[in-house]
Amino acid sequence: MDLHKTKIYLDKLSREYVRMSKDPDNIARIDVDIMASYVRELYDAILSDTVVAPPKIEPAPVRKPVVSKPVVIDEPPVPASAQPVVQAPPPPPPPPPPPPVYEQAAPPPPPPVVEETPAPAAPPVVVEPQPQPVVSSQSTEPIPTGMEVLFEERQAKELSDKLSELPIADLKKAIALNDRLLLTRELFAGDGQAFEAAIATLNGFTHFSEAKNYLIDNCVIRYGWLDKKRVEEAKHFVRLIRRRYK
Repeated sequence: MDLHKTKIYLDKLSREYVRMSKDPDNIARIDVDIMASYVRELYDAILSDTVVAPPKIEPAPVRKPVVSKPVVIDEPPVPASAQPVVQAPPPPPPPPPPPPVYEQAAPPPPPPVVEETPAPAAPPVVVEPQPQPVVSSQSTEPIPTGMEVLFEERQAKELSDKLSELPIADLKKAIALNDRLLLTRELFAGDGQAFEAAIATLNGFTHFSEAKNYLIDNCVIRYGWLDKKRVEEAKHFVRLIRRRYK
């Protein structure tokens, strides 16, 4: 029994069922074919003679802190001849004589008060608003409002989630035929050439930030990925793309 493939096709069946249950009145024939192909591949994985178990992830060894012992330096004893000699304090100085008494002179008259005319107030300075620079979507600015849900990176806790986050070298080879049909239909309006062009472009990038900007400019708004019928499949596709740059 191939446990690894069994887990993969169980996850695919679960995602397809959730997507179809949101709109049960509009289930197409291709949806039924995709579900049937997943069931057949799950059946083959269960009856496989090759036993493949998911790889074990061993925790990193914990290093014990090294506690250093304090170094004690023995000081030599001070000889009796080197000890300071205590002398008697000197006698206090005599008190100072009392200060002489002087007669206080009369204070001078106050200066005349001159009224000053206040200077006219300066006219207010009008600051003209500066034009704001247009930020290109190719820069590393924050994601536009409403699109954050597609690019959220969740923390893998279960073993199955960690296996689904392993890096991939080629998006074209990592996506099976049935998944290609599903992604083309749901996220690219059935346009196979647009899907192939997007995969080829994403494969040529070296950082996920480049892929994110490309998707925002060319795919998210154009094909309606924020629609409630497509947002889950779009999030799954973005997570698959993120693995290309790990």
